Amino acid sequence: MQMQKLLLIMAHPDDAEFCAGGLMTLWRQAGHQIKILCLTNGNAGHQSLDPQTLAQHRQAEAQKAADLLGAELEIWPQDDGRLTPSIELREDLIAAIRRYKPDLVITHRTADYHPDHRATGQLVKDSIYLLQVPAIARTQPPLSYLPTVLLAYDGFTDPRPMRMDWIVDTEQVQEQVLDLLACHASQVFEWLPSLNNKNTPPFDRAWLKSFYQPRPTGIAAKYRDGNAAFGSLRYAEAFEVSDYAARLAEHHRNFRNN
Repeated sequence: MQMQKLLLIMAHPDDAEFCAGGLMTLWRQAGHQIKILCLTNGNAGHQSLDPQTLAQHRQAEAQKAADLLGAELEIWPQDDGRLTPSIELREDLIAAIRRYKPDLVITHRTADYHPDHRATGQLVKDSIYLLQVPAIARTQPPLSYLPTVLLAYDGFTDPRPMRMDWIVDTEQVQEQVLDLLACHASQVFEWLPSLNNKNTPPFDRAWLKSFYQPRPTGIAAKYRDGNAAFGSLRYAEAFEVSDYAARLAEHHRNFRNN
């Protein structure tokens, strides 16, 4: 199997690691390429740092995580919390996807709780078909194919729960995912603990593990409930295959075996 390209189009620095840190790690271990594209600079997510300083911190933190993965990183200068699915950003995104030519794209569901996440998901959804339309975003030539789009897991049920179309067993890479998340120090050791008065210091790697691991554990448990054959699954990431793009190919599901 030839080298495959994974593009994560996420709202903020650290979203890729929280949503798909395990898949990214396994994908890179299998010798494939990764790019993380953040549509905002994350400059609102802190209890005390000013937006300009925070954006600089988050750029450096995201680059540190990307370097651990051997991934390419691009962060757009949009303000955190103010992303909208505008036509201008759509054309920029179409051009960016065409430049990278991904096989798989991961983004947020439009049912996500965060307005930036919803806007990101909408931008990706609106861009996919137009990747093949020559008259749109003419700075880059159209693609001759549509990539597969995977929607990252969330637990929201309005307007409907997420479909678990693809489950990735991440047990063997849990420590590596924690390494990636720990790169985002301003978020996982400062901002996130500040959001809940019940959190008590020290806010260190042990705290991060207790904060993060209920997510992959919960995904695995939810999947086991309806799939008895996966009774040994302990940690997992889940993805829904978007109806607006290509189907998930079998060689993508088995990317580690090729």
